[in-house]
Amino acid sequence: MNQILEKYCIEEWHELIAYHCDVLTFDPGEVIFNIGDKTKGLLLIDKGKVKVLTSGTSNKERIIRLAADNDILGHRGFGGNWTYSIKAVALTKTMVTFLPLGLFKKLMKTNPEFAYYMTMFFAEELRDSERLAKQMPVKNKVASVILQSYKVFGLNNESDNKLAFTLSRKDIANKAGTTYESVVRVLTDLNKEEVIETKGKDICLKDIIALTKLADGD
Repeated sequence: MNQILEKYCIEEWHELIAYHCDVLTFDPGEVIFNIGDKTKGLLLIDKGKVKVLTSGTSNKERIIRLAADNDILGHRGFGGNWTYSIKAVALTKTMVTFLPLGLFKKLMKTNPEFAYYMTMFFAEELRDSERLAKQMPVKNKVASVILQSYKVFGLNNESDNKLAFTLSRKDIANKAGTTYESVVRVLTDLNKEEVIETKGKDICLKDIIALTKLADGD
């Protein structure tokens, strides 16, 4: 059973949850759900890494969120016409637990700890949306994407401080709302300033405090 459901739902519900939930597997690059798809439930990531995109001006897709183990997907399709306004794509081999919408509603009404957990999750999502809308220089935006990657994906090994998963330069540019060339320049600057260290396509963190200050707009 998914760790979130097991931890926050009353034990008496576990058997019913296990019976009605499905575990789905997606390969790297595979679409988990697409813009316009009907919302049928909530998706909880058991293992894997995912990028969430929205359609901006001229129908250009923009990465708005990164997600990994024990994160939640599909909630942005709730309410309104109950269709997704976003798209989710697997970055690595990803396993998710599908929680049907009807069961989700029952769990929210009968499991206080689960309802509280979801409320706090929605509140954090709102704060993240506000951060996304904040205007900052390109260098700060790129630093913010690197910091988010660290917070979501973690480190490969504490001894070398390498990100467990490094987004492609193209995806970093997309999420930062800038160009590939600008990302390359910023990474070079951050490397010289010893905030990060690039090793091929990988990024290692050398000064998390300095990176955090940049990400906060300082």
